[in-house]
Amino acid sequence: MTTQGDDTMYLSHNPTQDRLMALCRRAFPDCVQHMIGETYPIASRQHEMIAFKWGGRTPDGRLHHAPLIMRRYISTLSWWRPDDRGKAQRETTICRWLHDEGFPVPQVYLREFGPRGDVVLFSWLPGQALPVGERPLREAVEPYIDAFALLLADLHRLEPPRDVQRVVPRVSLPGALANLAALAASIGTAELSQAVEMVMERAYDVPEVGPVLIHGDYHLLNARLQDGEIVGLVDWEYSALGDPRWDVANAYMQLVDFGAADAADRFLSIYLDASGWEFEGEPLYNIVVPLQQWALSEWLIQQQAAGEMPEFSLAQDLIALRDAYHHRAEMALQWLGR
Repeated sequence: MTTQGDDTMYLSHNPTQDRLMALCRRAFPDCVQHMIGETYPIASRQHEMIAFKWGGRTPDGRLHHAPLIMRRYISTLSWWRPDDRGKAQRETTICRWLHDEGFPVPQVYLREFGPRGDVVLFSWLPGQALPVGERPLREAVEPYIDAFALLLADLHRLEPPRDVQRVVPRVSLPGALANLAALAASIGTAELSQAVEMVMERAYDVPEVGPVLIHGDYHLLNARLQDGEIVGLVDWEYSALGDPRWDVANAYMQLVDFGAADAADRFLSIYLDASGWEFEGEPLYNIVVPLQQWALSEWLIQQQAAGEMPEFSLAQDLIALRDAYHHRAEMALQWLGR
């Protein structure tokens, strides 16, 4: 779940060296000596994160070291529901499995329950984030489009084991639209309700494929990049079992937002060739994605008015971009009946 702009949320309660040391002792019980090096907070719109260097020595004198990230899960927002409290369990279960499969995800060292949100220790992935602001985004994404499409096709070919299937929701187009309709009704926005109804009337005419494991927020801002390759993929908290078009639409629409329509078309062409999927019917997923963004921003505005505004900065970003999401949804709705 990404918006353009500066990340502004940092740890509100910086963990002490003793706290980090205690986590590492539990994460690496075979080490008898532990050392915590430089620590620094990582900006995030949803969760509290801190990066630090860890070192440990085993009884036989071997030295181990790794750059780590401690992540405390604060936000409960997701595309599937506004009160999603299963993010940490979902992300850690999926990353453990995918890491064993050789997929470029963070390694999970520890997950613990906490009164202020679950805490997870991840490995720090190599590579860099997409260079936002250095040059036009349509130029920045160009070197990575092919790898971006092929990685998604690889993900959708995997068969998740039972322990993964137990922790991810199953999503369908009619089900997602029903949730949107209920959310729109609770908000009381007639225009949003009418837009959802327009799409819902066509949803049962679109044959769904899959289900496959979907990332749920697949876009290049969630990738780690290096020399034209994607060396890491993060933020698996929105994962689900569903039609692969959820991921395809999310990625496609973000590229269009970046002004990279040609790159979006190339991404889609490469993905279809690599995956073997044949999608039939109207591009409803490309419409539902901006509808979800618009609906969630409207819901947050209502929460703010009721004095129940979430503290994390993504909520403020979504509110600030309400008009942009509204316009994006209106433009997407024009695809109906073409």
